[in-house]
Amino acid sequence: MSKGKIKNNATLLYEKARSIAEHYGFISFQNIVGQAGVERGKKIVVHPPKDGVAGEADRPSIMKAHIDYNFSALPQPLMIYHSEPLPKDSEVPESSRKNAVQFSLEIIGSSKSIAEATLFKTTFAILRDLGFENFAITINSLGDRDSVNRFVREFTAYYRKRIEEVPTHCRSLLKKDVFKVLECAQDKCMLVKEQAPKPIATLTEESRSHFTEVLEFLESMDVPYTINNCLVGGKDFYTKTIFEVVSTESTNKLFPKLKVGKILARGGRYDDLAKKYGVKKEVPGVGISITFGDMIVHEMRPKRTDKPTKKPSVYLIHLGFSAKQQSLSALEILRKAKIPVYQSLSRDRISVQVINAEKMRVPYTIIIGQKEALEGTAIVRNMKNRSQETVLLPTLPEYLRSVR
Repeated sequence: MSKGKIKNNATLLYEKARSIAEHYGFISFQNIVGQAGVERGKKIVVHPPKDGVAGEADRPSIMKAHIDYNFSALPQPLMIYHSEPLPKDSEVPESSRKNAVQFSLEIIGSSKSIAEATLFKTTFAILRDLGFENFAITINSLGDRDSVNRFVREFTAYYRKRIEEVPTHCRSLLKKDVFKVLECAQDKCMLVKEQAPKPIATLTEESRSHFTEVLEFLESMDVPYTINNCLVGGKDFYTKTIFEVVSTESTNKLFPKLKVGKILARGGRYDDLAKKYGVKKEVPGVGISITFGDMIVHEMRPKRTDKPTKKPSVYLIHLGFSAKQQSLSALEILRKAKIPVYQSLSRDRISVQVINAEKMRVPYTIIIGQKEALEGTAIVRNMKNRSQETVLLPTLPEYLRSVR
C-alpha cells in the first residue's frame, strides 16, 4: 500500500472518530486547555504511557492538567477526546504496532453510570463506522476503596489456606499485589482461583448499584457482554468499572487486509486518581482508549483545515433512568441523519436542562421522559410558541427537517 493511501486512511479514520465523538458532546483536549485560559499558544501534551496497562492512554497526565490548570472551573463534566501513538508494550501484533495509535475518550466530573454508557455508545458508533461489526464487552467492577479492601482481605485469606497449591511466583505476588495474582493464567493458579472470592461479591451497596446500572445500559444497547472476574488492570489505577471491547472475528469490513487484534478498546473508571496528586476531594473520571493499527500512520492527527461545525438547533432533554437509555438511542438516530444536537445526559434535574436549552437559544427541544421511553417516542417542543408534537423516534430526523 502506498504511503499516500495510508495517509488517506489515517485521515478517514481520525475524522470519523472525531466527528462521532463531537456529536456525542466530546471536545478536543486542546480546546479544553484553551477554555481554561491557559497561556495562549501553550500546548499541553498528553504523553503515552511508558509502561502499565497496554492500550491505555496516559490518563494521569490528563488528570494532572485538570488539577494544575483548574479545569474544575469549567462546566462539568468535561467530555474530552485525544489521541496518541500506542505504547511499545501493547498487545497489538508487532506487525501492526509500528503505525498503531489510540483514540481516547474521557469524561471527568461525573460519578454516574451514564458516563460509562455514553463512552460505550460513542465507542460502538466509532467502531461500527470504521468497519468493525462483531464485538462484545468483557467487564468487571472492583468497587470503591472499601470494596477493594474487603476483597483483598478475603482473597488473601483464601489463598493462604491453599498456599501449598499456589505456584511459587504467585506466592510472592500475593505479598505485593493480589490483583496480579488474579490476572495469573497458569493452570495451577486458575484451579485455585475457581473457588476464590470474586471482586463483584465484595462490592458495597453503592458500588453494586452503580455496576447494575452500567450493565442495564449495556443490555439496552444490544451488545453482548460477559463478566470477567479476573479483569482488574491494577488496583492503584482503576476503581469501580473496568472493561474491554473485544473483537469476535479477525476481519474488518472496510479494510479486509487489516489484522484485527482481539482487544479493540479498553478502559475504566479512575475516581481516585486525583488523590495521587494531593487533591483531597475525589474527582470522578472514566475513560476508554480505542486501538487502531496497521493502516494508520504513526501520527493520527493529520494536518487539516478545521471545518466550521454546524451549530445545533435542538437540545435533548431527558427525565429518568429509562429516558437516559432512550436518549442515547435518539442521539445515534440523529447522528446518522447528520443532525447535530446539544445534550446534558449527566444532569438529572429537568430544570437545569431547560435552563441550558434556553441559554443555547435553540428553536426546538426534544424531551424524553418515562412515558416516551416506554412508547419509543419523543416530544418535540417549539421553544418560541411552546407548541409541541409527539413523534416516533425513528421518524425524529424527518420531523425535525420538516419544521426547521
